[in-house]
Amino acid sequence: MAAPRKPNIDHPGRDTALSILPLGRDEALTSRVRREANGFLYVTQPRNGIGSGSIFVDRDLLEVSWQSDDGLRSVPTEIAGITSEGLWKLRIAGPASRVQRRESVRAPIGLRVSISWEDITLIGSTMDLSEGGLLAVFRPNGDLGLHIPYPSRTTPLSLALDLYSDELVTPVQLVRRRRRNDSLHEWSLRFVALPPASADLIRSHVFTALRNARARGLAAIY
Repeated sequence: MAAPRKPNIDHPGRDTALSILPLGRDEALTSRVRREANGFLYVTQPRNGIGSGSIFVDRDLLEVSWQSDDGLRSVPTEIAGITSEGLWKLRIAGPASRVQRRESVRAPIGLRVSISWEDITLIGSTMDLSEGGLLAVFRPNGDLGLHIPYPSRTTPLSLALDLYSDELVTPVQLVRRRRRNDSLHEWSLRFVALPPASADLIRSHVFTALRNARARGLAAIY
């Protein structure tokens, strides 16, 4: 009798954020496990780098990667169906293995982001992202720096990050502001006490972006 599969080691557990790579394709996708039962994973519709849902192809082969307790792991799966609530049913098709990756790497990725303090909110996009923090560019605010002072490193800031199927709202700290020749605001921000589940979600998006960058030949970002 085969040994029972261990959650988070032999397969990703419930609510785990995923990076998914369809076999033979270059673009990795992001998803999340909703439940696992009898050798099947039930995951949200995988989405690409701009948030568009992937097309369901029965029996397509997918490499599923996730952050486990001992690092990144990967397991082969096969699309086995779609449920009434729109979840993809993936059959675990082989053993899981470790994926080698440096810790806390940054990836070039553009996600909608907003930052708020007191009565002020700036809206913009990330330029790069890691589980430690991000670099973002925000739209112009004519009063900022003139009638409204810039936040300091001790100013409590709240960040909202659009991860397509999830929204991360978390405190951040201003690391530095970078001067630009236009009126945009470019800020480096550090996550403050990021919960493990949120760090896992960030890692899945970063790893997906790195996979896609490597497929385009941008090996220098590793």
